[in-house]
Amino acid sequence: MEVTTILQKKEGVTVDLPEEWGGVIPLSVFIDEAMKMVSQAEEFGVQFRLVGGLAIRLHCQPHNLEDLYIKLKRLGENVSEITDIDGAIAMKHRGKMDKFMEKYGYIKRKMTISMATTQRKIYIHPKNWWFVDCFYGEIKFNHNINLDVKRLLLDSPTLPLAELLLGKTQIVFMNYKDVVDTVMLLLAHTVGYSDEPEKINIKHIGEKYLKKDWGFYNTVTTNLGNIKNTLTDIEELSEEQRSIVSTKIEEILEYFESIPKSRGWRGRAKVGEKKRWYNPVETTATVGEFGIFSGTHLLDKPKTKD
Repeated sequence: MEVTTILQKKEGVTVDLPEEWGGVIPLSVFIDEAMKMVSQAEEFGVQFRLVGGLAIRLHCQPHNLEDLYIKLKRLGENVSEITDIDGAIAMKHRGKMDKFMEKYGYIKRKMTISMATTQRKIYIHPKNWWFVDCFYGEIKFNHNINLDVKRLLLDSPTLPLAELLLGKTQIVFMNYKDVVDTVMLLLAHTVGYSDEPEKINIKHIGEKYLKKDWGFYNTVTTNLGNIKNTLTDIEELSEEQRSIVSTKIEEILEYFESIPKSRGWRGRAKVGEKKRWYNPVETTATVGEFGIFSGTHLLDKPKTKD
């Protein structure tokens, strides 16, 4: 069955999916591929870790939230819940990752200025079903998240929960799927102050990033506050679920506010939003459908597919 995908729009290729999929790539196919990729990359000497929506989905799997995920429809009706595989590696593994992906059958897309600036490489599935967006050394979004080798080794197959939360809340213009991912991450996991399994280490976030960088602090705390204020608008959530997420956000915000800030942080805070506090990033419009972000409103649900 032929379908229109990001790869078809950008590269002019025909994507032929198995008939039984009905034009929608099943979530299980993405998960199986991602898990195999992480495992085989490890054997190849590369610590490849998943980030973004798929990583959060995997981390939430053991927490009995499948029905809620289906109700929330993060990408709309009759479309694949996930569209690509996002991952990250250490800077030193760039060359090895190229060799691994070539051996794995993927085709490396020609490097662009945008990809080089954001320290990303894109690998296209052998059958053009999706692409793998791989960050190396640093995840460069509106704010930068360091890919320290020690952090990469703390969890598998994904980055640690702290980085997964940061990966969403550092987006200045969050859209519906980012809100859904953040809410699900908070609903499924506890808040903590160390890197224990299934705990979001907010101490790491505060100490590593937010106490030094007012801009980063401003984006993350503003987003969390906005999500807390819009929980009542997410009809699919029960009152109990809203309360759980709201309480966790309150704890996180109270902690971030309480930590001592650097002199540079305090100086930048006086300037505030009069000066841009974040890095501009590409959208699908600027990099031909391979962009990371879209500037939709916080709770604008994606349009359904006809």
